[in-house]
Amino acid sequence: MRHSGCVLVFLAAAALTQVGCSPEDAASTTGSGGSPGAGGAANPGAGGLVGTGTGGAANPGSGGAASAGTGGAITASGGATGSGGAATGGAGSGGRAGTAGATGTGGAGSGGSATGGSASGGNAGGTAGSSSSTGGAGGSPGVPLDSTLMARCTGTNPIICTIPVPANGNYTVTVELGSATVASTSRVQAELYRIVVPPVTLAAGAFSQQTFAVNVRAEKHDGYSAVEKVLNLQIDGSAPALHGLGFAAAATIPTIFVAGDSTVCDWEPTYAPVSTIERGWAQEVSQFLLPTIAVANYADSGETAGTFYSGFWAPAKAALRAGDFVFIQFGHNDQKVDLTLYKPGLLKYITDARAKNAIPILFTPPARKAATTADPGFAGLDQQARDLAAAENVALVDLTNLSLAYYKTVADKSVLFASSTEGTHFSETGATALASAVTKDLRANVAVLKAYMK
Repeated sequence: MRHSGCVLVFLAAAALTQVGCSPEDAASTTGSGGSPGAGGAANPGAGGLVGTGTGGAANPGSGGAASAGTGGAITASGGATGSGGAATGGAGSGGRAGTAGATGTGGAGSGGSATGGSASGGNAGGTAGSSSSTGGAGGSPGVPLDSTLMARCTGTNPIICTIPVPANGNYTVTVELGSATVASTSRVQAELYRIVVPPVTLAAGAFSQQTFAVNVRAEKHDGYSAVEKVLNLQIDGSAPALHGLGFAAAATIPTIFVAGDSTVCDWEPTYAPVSTIERGWAQEVSQFLLPTIAVANYADSGETAGTFYSGFWAPAKAALRAGDFVFIQFGHNDQKVDLTLYKPGLLKYITDARAKNAIPILFTPPARKAATTADPGFAGLDQQARDLAAAENVALVDLTNLSLAYYKTVADKSVLFASSTEGTHFSETGATALASAVTKDLRANVAVLKAYMK
């Protein structure tokens, strides 16, 4: 299910099987709720029994309510503190109201057995005895773990999980990282080596549940493809450990569809033309998002706004739904062809998105290593994108200027690119830094996306 080749269009329903991109033109070298008591406090019982309160507002903690029994602490950290998040019959962490039984992924665990008693609460199960369970990414419901899915995972480093799913579309996935016997450091990638969980380091006996969204689909790219209806996960790191896994269909969450070129696409290491560390920035963006939105990265290497539209856009356009987002970033290859085609090419994506009541967002292209503020290097195409966004009243991320500003903060810009001599394509370090800059800009300037950002 792994593949290569990418395009820079953020669409809202990508698959978990993407693997890479085709080479860029050489000229561009470039607890239900927790366990709140009346007043929100958890009541530890004499044998470790934790009683639930009546009704109950959310008990804000570091990630949600934590319940402890003798010898069996369950900690919830990493989620957002709930504010105004009262839930009927209980609390959901992270400030999101929920029905009884919902647990924030960073909220209360349904605790394993403690000596002399048991803990009751949400559905994001903790572990028994002296071990601890740490909640995951802030405030959205986790998925119950399914022990049978572990049979779908093989290997030790990396651990590869290949899971058939009933249909293409978006899925919410929860992984429980950690080991009962040894310390671990684990990172999670989905589909085409898309980082969804950055490295998590845990002591022996500690576990961390992390929840994220994945888009599953059949994929076609220059140089690689992927079959439909398969969820792919890879857990790697210096000492990866997977303790549990669960997934559920998430048909109603929005999707970010990405349309673009090699600087934004998903790269599979064996297909990357510069080096095995080459990455597109959209490949790294999921780790900065809540599990209430999925990324469908259709971007492909070497494309212009026009060639991507004719070669890769059709399935994304067909999958667009009201409330989805389309990230549109071209320019690196467009400057090598007729410059007058650029703005009309971008306008097609805007028109198509609006026809489906989806929300288009334009991006100026990320600067190359040799670029300067005086000469960004795109023959004026970055300004054309700004002008079009203003004329069409479309949100804009000025990634040209964002990247130029970031480069000035780095002592050696070479670490941001895929090799010491590369000037266009990013390393994992550079792509992750740009993805972080993009999500910060969106959080600050695009109100409708703020609710989906960590």
